[in-house]
Amino acid sequence: MITLRFAETAEEDIAFSVSPLLEAVHSWHVLTDPGHHALHVPWVRRCRRLPAALRRRMRGHDFVVADYIPALFESRTGDHDADFADQLAAVRGLPPAVLAAELARTLVDTTRYTGDDLVDDRATRDAVLTEYRKSDPSRAARLEGILTDPLPVLDDALTVLEDYWDAAFAQEWERIEPSLYESITRSGARIAHHGLFPMLRTLAPQIRVDPGCRILRLDRPHDHAISVTRDHRVTFTASHYVWPHVRVTCDAPWPLRITYPALPLAPARPASQENTLTALRALAAAPRLQIVTHLAAQSRTTQELASLLGLSPSVTSRHLHQLTQAGLTSTQREGYYVLYALAPARLDQIASALITLASRPED
Repeated sequence: MITLRFAETAEEDIAFSVSPLLEAVHSWHVLTDPGHHALHVPWVRRCRRLPAALRRRMRGHDFVVADYIPALFESRTGDHDADFADQLAAVRGLPPAVLAAELARTLVDTTRYTGDDLVDDRATRDAVLTEYRKSDPSRAARLEGILTDPLPVLDDALTVLEDYWDAAFAQEWERIEPSLYESITRSGARIAHHGLFPMLRTLAPQIRVDPGCRILRLDRPHDHAISVTRDHRVTFTASHYVWPHVRVTCDAPWPLRITYPALPLAPARPASQENTLTALRALAAAPRLQIVTHLAAQSRTTQELASLLGLSPSVTSRHLHQLTQAGLTSTQREGYYVLYALAPARLDQIASALITLASRPED
């Protein structure tokens, strides 16, 4: 269990950030296990069009992001002027011992070993290597190479990441960056009007808060109690692709950081009556209900939906516009086409509002 305790002046002890490098890394993590990231299926589909050679190289280096995300990718995350290239340069400039410790953690059971143990303690290193040589020789060879000289492994991984950025993620970052900053703005407004802990409640189900004790808790395999102060601040990094995880960095030499799923991926909150009425009016037509049914299966274009409904594209477009205005559908451009998708959080809001209306006090 990781426990963060906040002072009475906690609003002065926190910061927010976004990171193009960290976001690219999280999106690469999504590609290592697509079935675990249902909300990111559109990105997985888009990445099927990446060059085959690049996809092979990404698979060959995906151990770097498949489970443990090395904290080295957080370099200059708090610097809002740093772009992707600046952050990569900062990673390349880290001391080799720090690089070795972080890269080693991607290959070992981090509940049993730390990267620092493997770098600093020869007995621990030899024991781990002996164990892996028997059970997984290729992993042992990769781990030994990292501990001997991490720079070639790092350079290969960063080169793959640069090519992935150029081929696909630079454009995706342009799309999602404004929404991440919007999320931060909303969080700041909530803190200004209601205080820190009401904002913390919105971050993710994995985060539990106790406002009375001014504590935030996250379930993790190791125990770590931290007092957040002006000299030991915590940065909340908004992310689209970190979902469904909440990533925590709390070990030296790295700054304290919580990377959390940003809106609109945060849990849905009850809708107001006016918002509910707007959504119900949008659904109150057979063609639009049919559109919702078809989009429940997969994202579709206007032309696909028109064919399925037996309507003209222009009429279908008007129905889609009304659903989108009500927040029930969202759009994403893929090349020449615009794909429409359902907004599950919005549907959950409507369902919650209707359940609240139907509830009766207990006798």
